[in-house]
Amino acid sequence: MGYNFQKHIDFLLENACPSIRYLVHRDMLKTPTDEPVMKELQSEILQQSNVQKLLAAQHPDGWFAKGIHGCDDMDGHIGGLLHLGFEPDSPYIQKAITALTTPEIAAQHKNRFIGGEALDAEGRGGNHAIIAQILSWVGYSEDYPIMAEQIALAQEHLFAVFDYTSPDDFSVRMKNYRCYKPNARFPGGNHISLLNATQGWRTGNNFETAKAAVKHCYELMKDFDEHITYRKPKEFGSGVIGPFNYNWQALKPIDRNGFRAILESSYNCQFGFWIGAVTGTPDWIRQSTQTYELLAQLLDEDSFMDMIPDTALKGFRHIQGREPNWKKKASLKFDVTFAMLNACRNVING
Repeated sequence: MGYNFQKHIDFLLENACPSIRYLVHRDMLKTPTDEPVMKELQSEILQQSNVQKLLAAQHPDGWFAKGIHGCDDMDGHIGGLLHLGFEPDSPYIQKAITALTTPEIAAQHKNRFIGGEALDAEGRGGNHAIIAQILSWVGYSEDYPIMAEQIALAQEHLFAVFDYTSPDDFSVRMKNYRCYKPNARFPGGNHISLLNATQGWRTGNNFETAKAAVKHCYELMKDFDEHITYRKPKEFGSGVIGPFNYNWQALKPIDRNGFRAILESSYNCQFGFWIGAVTGTPDWIRQSTQTYELLAQLLDEDSFMDMIPDTALKGFRHIQGREPNWKKKASLKFDVTFAMLNACRNVING
């Protein structure tokens, strides 16, 4: 079935904020970033209020905000700027990367998060996983020690799944929660995203094995609706923390009823997280194109805004918003249109 994606591209280029127009040009139209129109848009992006808010949190030494992990911390700010159309070679981002990789600077800030040391010690990936994730966003050398360490760890977790026939093989149900078994290996979001962002590991049979491992993970987890936590050892203070679990359920094909269920979830950020999870999923991880066909159909019908409750829109803006001013009702449609188009266009067009 053919879809009129050009109509939505034209709509966004005529009406949306500089961030969205830039991303449409770069990612959909493949406009070179050194073209005059792109340089002009980059200048306009710098003036957006949401961009200015992020940049205001950068310290003179390059570090953003206070900590390393969270919406209001280092990864949240660097990810936020990239989300809004900044390029990895932006001076602001490069200054932050220098701060992150310079021990003397990083030590002056909270370069760790609660539970990060325990996750690193367990071999699941904690503070080091966050550092490697940020570095992968900007194409940093995969030979950098923390990058190499975390890439190897990601493969270890992914390739371990062939030993499992059930989530009970690597996790255990406690009285009030389910947690990973000590030293169990099973891929989380940090492992999958790092492998997706890097290339050096894709040698010999590794890539084919990885595809088979992902498919096996999906079969194990597609209908599993429990959240798996990580129980810290006593030497790290005990208690449980949420590791970086991957959203395997987002790979399931959905129909209109499934889409409505996401929109009407009691968790108002569900739609925002879901659209983020299905966007950019590469073909070696993707299990079906049905979801993307549905998004394309909804765009063509142009009735999707009427389906989304206000609570879901509020949560979506918090997770996926790019428009700086949602007081203008049209801005909501620009943001949602871009997110849906960005999710489905490349998959449908191949």
